[in-house]
Amino acid sequence: MLTTDDLRLIRAQSSLEGLSVGDAFGERFFLHPDVVESLIVSRAIPASPWYYTDDTQMALSIVSTLQEYGEINQDYLAQSFAKQYDSERGYGAAMHRLLTQIRNGESWHKLASSLFDGQGSYGNGAAMRVAPIGAFFAEDLDLVVKQAQASAEITHTHPEAIAGAIAVAVAAAWAWRLKDSLPSKEDFLNLVLPYVPDSEVSSKIHQAVNLSENTSVQSAATLLGNGTHVSAQDTVPFALWCAAQHLHNYEEALWLTVSGLGDRDTTCAIAGGIVALSTGVSGIPTAWVQAREPLPKGDRETIALFRPIGPKELALIKESGDREFPPRLPEQPIFYPVLNEEYAAQIARNWNAASTDTGYIGYVTRFQVRAEFLSRYSVKTVGGSIHQEYWIPAEDLPEFNRNIVGLIEVISEFRQSTT
Repeated sequence: MLTTDDLRLIRAQSSLEGLSVGDAFGERFFLHPDVVESLIVSRAIPASPWYYTDDTQMALSIVSTLQEYGEINQDYLAQSFAKQYDSERGYGAAMHRLLTQIRNGESWHKLASSLFDGQGSYGNGAAMRVAPIGAFFAEDLDLVVKQAQASAEITHTHPEAIAGAIAVAVAAAWAWRLKDSLPSKEDFLNLVLPYVPDSEVSSKIHQAVNLSENTSVQSAATLLGNGTHVSAQDTVPFALWCAAQHLHNYEEALWLTVSGLGDRDTTCAIAGGIVALSTGVSGIPTAWVQAREPLPKGDRETIALFRPIGPKELALIKESGDREFPPRLPEQPIFYPVLNEEYAAQIARNWNAASTDTGYIGYVTRFQVRAEFLSRYSVKTVGGSIHQEYWIPAEDLPEFNRNIVGLIEVISEFRQSTT
């Protein structure tokens, strides 16, 4: 069975997927204004490949830290930021200097607090990368605040930057917590506000709450900012307003966000990292995921899954060389691999008890599936805490099979007594 930290990490990876696709999508719209307007009006998908920027590069370090420590270890994260620094990803000049100095052995504590004559940076960099933290700690909003602040302080010590990071992380947490409901824009933003320190960021989120339903994206961008000034207070309120409009529709949320122009890779990264926690990764258009350059694989490459099967299904698996599950029947639109051996065995036993076939045999199989592929799907809990499973649409089963690593192994069998 997956541990609590496993489930948290899957959520963080889902947010990272939404963030990175949003980042790469938005980056493709830095073109001549007339071209951009035409693309947006016609909703023309930009040509691939879509390369991600520093937003994703730094978010990758966030997720790596959560995987390694289960929390934000500031020293580890600072070194990861510096190690993964890539001058081709569009970092700002201040981050270029700071990360180069950290890489050369200088203290991040002193460097971050000394930026901009000791004020610290109030740029949007801490907010752009933080959504996976909200995903990971979503059950505890006070911890979301604490961890978001810790992640920001490594590079951005100004109160506005910290407020922006907290706002995005809390919004991400609420998106996951409310994924089975559909709050209004006002309700969603009002849930975020109590956790955001008094600041220009919080004032503009208040302003976003009060914008009428008829407010155009251009007007919202003018009133709230759209990241043109690359500050937290000029970026976060607008990105949250866009996310709140379409929490259950990733594609609509991103088209709305990019229509506001400005720092569009960052506003789309923020909105994408939030909305993906409501829609699940399956809500991100497949063509968009395929257009974005692949993310580097982390250490955790596969997840062990289990599936109860009968003799006929086993025979078909054997025909595939123990590498594939057979296609679903028309009356079976969902494929259900489970996360716990005991749960799979329980299902196999129940099948036996219900069977009228004398000597019926049930089996439990175990197999490994690439974690990156599984991050598209949310984990469903059915009944007790061990009853965790993925719901894979039948049409996705061929791709699921391609992401099985190694062989499908029978680990137990249950035979109905013939006496």
